[in-house]
This record gives sequence, structure tokens and C-alpha cells, in this order.
Amino acid sequence: MENMVISLNAVLPLFLIIALGCAAKQLHILSDDAARQANGLCFKLFMAPLLFYNVYSTDLASAYSWKLLVFCVVGTLAEFAFGLLFIPHIEPSRPAQGVMLQAFCRPNIVLLGLPLSTALFGPENIGHIAFMLAVLVPLINILAVLALELFRGGTPNPKRILLGVAKNPFVLGAVAGFLCKLLQIQLPYVLDSVISSMAEAATPLALVLMGTSMNFGKLQGCGRSLTVCTVVRLFAAPVVFLSLAVALGFRGVPLCGVMLVFATPVAVNSYTMALQMDGDADLAGGIVLLTTGLSCLTLFLWIFLLKALGLF
Repeated sequence: MENMVISLNAVLPLFLIIALGCAAKQLHILSDDAARQANGLCFKLFMAPLLFYNVYSTDLASAYSWKLLVFCVVGTLAEFAFGLLFIPHIEPSRPAQGVMLQAFCRPNIVLLGLPLSTALFGPENIGHIAFMLAVLVPLINILAVLALELFRGGTPNPKRILLGVAKNPFVLGAVAGFLCKLLQIQLPYVLDSVISSMAEAATPLALVLMGTSMNFGKLQGCGRSLTVCTVVRLFAAPVVFLSLAVALGFRGVPLCGVMLVFATPVAVNSYTMALQMDGDADLAGGIVLLTTGLSCLTLFLWIFLLKALGLF
């Protein structure tokens, strides 16, 4: 019973905040245009402080885990390679193929992963995950662009891809945090207070806005492709990679890091990117909606199982 309560306490608050966003949209508290503008504000202004402060407030000398980093990088590349070979056999549409490949390897690790790990282990104990994110977030963004570019029929532009990654607020925040730690830069109290306040506001704001982006109409007509992506993202990948991680001796926070990379739903901004890069935006929106909704149950079950087995 204690493990069930801990699991519920970690997962339920996050999804209740998302539900508030859904309710705000249904009650017309926030228009679609206002929600889009707020999403842009949140992404460009609040995400960098969130990543910065997670790295800056971590004792990196004792937090980094090369084993976790290598496992998650290799696993993410394996997901991408598997999708590249498998997806064309089940989906004839090239715009849909790119969206599916993106879904295979683009977890919502920042918006759901960070708060979930904080709820389970406390902000002072998730340095392993913050370190991993600083490397994994740029890689995931590169793979997402490659996925859509390859199936759009164009030739991937390395300069454009690298520029897009370099301008990503997640990447900028994490790199700035690392530089401050490595150079032992002590922020003035006022600046520290501003950044920490913005970091605290980032997660609830992002989760509410995630709720406003939920459009149930996007579930219609997606069929088999939607089902395949959901099964891979929430069931198949977690079974494979969590089993491997346990066999390799991962426990506690590092094992939680593996769960967050391979068992969280598809990132919300995958829909926006599909829209901008000629992907099947309706399929992308349906994947985000269904994986996010079902992950309330699946994440609870994964956490409960790992707690019950004494692995967390």
C-alpha cells in the first residue's frame, strides 16, 4: 500500500495540472491563439532557467554517471535505427513515417521527467538525471529533425540542424548551468532568486499549457500508426530498456533516469515540429494526446512495480 501511495503522489499531481489546462480550454478561459502565444513564451523564456537551475543547483562532482549517459544515448540511437528500418514496412505515407520515427525516440523527459524524478527523490538527489539531460536533449532534438527531414524527401542540412539545436532553450540552459559550475561562478543573490523563481514557475506553467494543447479530434483516422507508436513508447520500449538496465545493475536515481527516457510519453513540441516540417501533424497531435493520457496509468504502474521490487 505504501508503494502505491508513493507512486500516486508522484504521478497524479502532474496529470491533474494537465487536466486543469484541458478544463481551461474547454471553458474558453484561454483562446487557441492565446495558448499558442503562451506556449511560445513558456518555451523561450522559462525552459532555459529550469534546465539551468537543475544543473546549477546540483553537486556535479558526485552526480555524473557515465554509465547512465552511455546507456540512454545508445538506447535512443537504437530506437531511432529500429524505427528507421521498421516503420516503412507498416506505414506507406512518408509524412506519417517521419512523425512515427520522431515519436519512437522523443520522450517528454523535461516537462514530465524532471518533476517526476523530483517528486520521487527530491531536487537535491537528481544530479544524475540533470547531467544526462544536458547531453541527451541535444541528441534527441537532432534525431527529431533528422526523422522529419529524411521522410520529407529533402537532404538534411547539418548547419541548420546544429543551429536549431544550439538555439534550443533546453540546451542553452543546461550548457550555461554546466559552465557556471565548472568555472565556479557564484550568482549574485538577486540573479539567483530571479532564476530560481522562474525555474519553479516553469513546470506548472508548461503542464497547464500542455493541457490546453490537447485536441481529441486528432485521434480520429490515425488508426494503426497511432496504436503502434503508443505501444512502442509506453510498453515495448520500457520493457526492453528497463529489463536491460536492471540486468546491468541500475538502481535508484539512475534507474529512474532510464524510466524517464524510455517510458514517458511523446514530447508535446513534436506536434509543432511536424507542422513546421511537412509531417503528418494530425498523427503527431494524436500520438502526443494518446501517449500523454495513457502515461498517467503506465507511469504509475512502472513506478509501483519498481518500488515493489525494491529497485527504487
